[in-house]
Amino acid sequence: MVDWGTGEKQWKKYVLAMFPYPSGRLHMGHVRVYTTADVLARFYTHQGYKVIHPMGWDAFGLPAENAALERGAQPKQWTYSNIAHMKSQLRELGCRYDWDRELATCHPSYYTWTQHLFLRLLHAGLAYQDQAMVNWDPVDQTVLADEQVDESGCSWRSGAPVERRSLTQWFLKITKFSKSLYDGLSDPVLEDWQDISKIQRHWIGQCDGYRVEMCVEARESRVNGQQTAGHSQEPIHRQNGGQQRQSFIRLWMARPELIHGISFIGVQQGHNLDCEKDKGQSVGSYRMLNVMAVCPLTHRRIPVIVSDDLPFHKHAEYYVGVPCVSECDANISRTCGFEAMCVLKDGRLVNSGELDGMSMEEGRAEVLRRLEEVNSGGYQTSARLRDWVISRQRYWGTPIPIIHCDQCGAVPVPEDQLPVTHPDITFSGKGVSPLMEAVDWLNCTCPRCGGAAKRETDTMDTFVDSSWYFLRFLDPHNTQQPFSHESQAAFMPVDVYVGGKEHAELHLLYARFLQHFLASEGVVDVKEPFSRLVMIGQVKSDSYRISSTGVYLSPHEVDFLVEPPVARDSGAALVVTSEKMSKSKKNGIDPQEVLEKFGTDTTRLLMLADFAPSSPRAWSSDTFPGNVMWQHRLWLTVGEFISVRRADPNSHLESLSTEEREHHRQELWQCRNNVIRRVTSSLGRYHAPSVAIKTMQTLTKALRRVPLTMMITAEFEEALAAQIIVLGPIVPHFASELWAGFCSVASSTTILKDQDLVKQPWPEIDQDFPLPLLYTLPDLEPQSVDVPRRLLEQLTSEEALGLVSKEKGFCENLVGRTVAKANLKVTKGVGAQLFITYKVTNIAEVRERRKKLKAEKKEEKKRKRDCMNNKRSAEGI
Repeated sequence: MVDWGTGEKQWKKYVLAMFPYPSGRLHMGHVRVYTTADVLARFYTHQGYKVIHPMGWDAFGLPAENAALERGAQPKQWTYSNIAHMKSQLRELGCRYDWDRELATCHPSYYTWTQHLFLRLLHAGLAYQDQAMVNWDPVDQTVLADEQVDESGCSWRSGAPVERRSLTQWFLKITKFSKSLYDGLSDPVLEDWQDISKIQRHWIGQCDGYRVEMCVEARESRVNGQQTAGHSQEPIHRQNGGQQRQSFIRLWMARPELIHGISFIGVQQGHNLDCEKDKGQSVGSYRMLNVMAVCPLTHRRIPVIVSDDLPFHKHAEYYVGVPCVSECDANISRTCGFEAMCVLKDGRLVNSGELDGMSMEEGRAEVLRRLEEVNSGGYQTSARLRDWVISRQRYWGTPIPIIHCDQCGAVPVPEDQLPVTHPDITFSGKGVSPLMEAVDWLNCTCPRCGGAAKRETDTMDTFVDSSWYFLRFLDPHNTQQPFSHESQAAFMPVDVYVGGKEHAELHLLYARFLQHFLASEGVVDVKEPFSRLVMIGQVKSDSYRISSTGVYLSPHEVDFLVEPPVARDSGAALVVTSEKMSKSKKNGIDPQEVLEKFGTDTTRLLMLADFAPSSPRAWSSDTFPGNVMWQHRLWLTVGEFISVRRADPNSHLESLSTEEREHHRQELWQCRNNVIRRVTSSLGRYHAPSVAIKTMQTLTKALRRVPLTMMITAEFEEALAAQIIVLGPIVPHFASELWAGFCSVASSTTILKDQDLVKQPWPEIDQDFPLPLLYTLPDLEPQSVDVPRRLLEQLTSEEALGLVSKEKGFCENLVGRTVAKANLKVTKGVGAQLFITYKVTNIAEVRERRKKLKAEKKEEKKRKRDCMNNKRSAEGI
């Protein structure tokens, strides 16, 4: 592994592609993600950055367990066999990884630290166990988080309709960070998150309320007005481990200062509390439950009712009845005979104990402080977001490091006993955690009292494993801690994160949560783990479905000699659709077949060209010929260059006049500089290999357009060198072959001919080449002025403002305004942008100017329309 040290942080680039689940074979979606990330990593390497580009395996998961059931093998064997095969495929794809950083989440050296982080969350009061209604996947027979259920109520993985069941589960209190996560989406470190930020904000919800947590006890659990054993008369201080588990309700309250005025709490039918044993009598349309919620501050017992008619806040799980501020709540309290305490009078709190006399703002601050003090909420949150259910009834996942003791309750496994590893077992079926069958492993000793105890048999959701892997990549061989503080300080955040948009809700939310938690603990320096997201669109191909039955056919089952195509055997009519590649739709393309047919570099080129990374792309052979021919032209160009350079100087090459030679030199100089600028911008700013490829092809055309005799000139040599180097990130092996041939005859002293292509610096734009200085005038499209590079990259903001103010129309369009502030941002070798803030000094002049511009635009639009009509009339259309 390369030891970069801490270095200067501005010269690092952490390029990361979302690591794959080792299913056994790469698919074309993998190819698109990993080639895109590899191009960017190679580009930054050429630019001289210290690049981290690691690869690993999200290796826990249900498919390995299902394979074990089917084949009688251990999941570990199946997983590591798949890893070996997929690793060889990635090598064949030409991806340049630092394999010394490789990790697998199923290896004890990794999940020992996943367990460590779980315990850290537990000790911080952010992990807890509770009885809850959960989403149950009847096919995979495991629990799903809310985020893993699609809009139609089906499992994100199996597609089966999700059932609701009541189970004891482990949760992570992500809601405590909902405000931090919501606000973090405005962090300036995030680049081009617009769509993803919108998705995340929608899922988190507006944090316009507060969490209040109350324990639940049976209605008859007190005798003669006193609590039964196990319930203190003092406010409840909830421990993080070693207590008997209680059930809690977690309320969202817009006004927690009214906590002393709560008369009742409502739930909807089918709620976890609405179980048969706790159903009580009905009063009108309200049914009592034989449980009571207990106020964490006073221990006042609050009745719980069931009704679907309550005006629940959108997304809230519970309804909080406060009669003194709601006539509806007052009517319900009278109907049901509940106490209705008035706690608010003339804007001041009354009948609220220590809060009496306080304003609502003062009371809110005090209630939140006390709730936080007794670990019963007190933090700002949304009504929408739920705590993260991480329990899974599986074997092949990270074991939850908890031991259950009848005397001590849930006790954390001591740190020095981590990792809790998997026992070898024989799989017998589904529906219950397989670990319950491993009796020798299950039965253990309580680390607190030494008595008989049992291990936790649930394992963690695999999203826990992937919520911190980007940190472990920075220090993968550390045996003392998950990662050193120095490593994350030097290389976080991830500069470019490449993956599928389908992970925008799940993985990104959970990874951000853990990063925010670690930041709150002082373990990491930045809250947001990912700076720039490059979301990759789906790879599609044509699918063929029999219109009468809906059965999908593979391409070899289709007769293409008929128009439109029909089923080969039956002649049945088909519905042809471009859909995401899928085994079930029989439209998948095996990358191995493409690699065997076209080779590594052509496969990379075909995947990267023609479509922006975020766009869905159709895998169609119609797009192949142009890109394959481009490679042929490049090979031909270098071959001709070698031949010309090796030829007799007195050979019969076409002679050119001084004017012709100068014209071609200027053309090559202009094209080379322009292509370098645009490719640098496409890869460095927009991360769009497809645009970079299209731009590179213009330089190839320029090289092919000049006479052969120009190949002996320095301008041609410099342009061809730039062509091959910028080509390198896209097709590294092909470009390396071109480079070797080029260097065999190149004469320039500025080219590192003794160095491999991968060690070549990125080509520089000449100092005299004009670069655009962009600026914006009020109510107009962005403007630009060309400035030679040597001047542009030395400009101050004031000097840049002075330049653009001399441009035609600047002062005219500034009418009614003055410049308040100007800030120049220069991108080396690409251009600059001047951000100008304007101050309105005469609103009447501004309005008049806008009116004039509007009229001019209208007139220009009319002129173009008339011109088009005249042209059509002349052509007789």
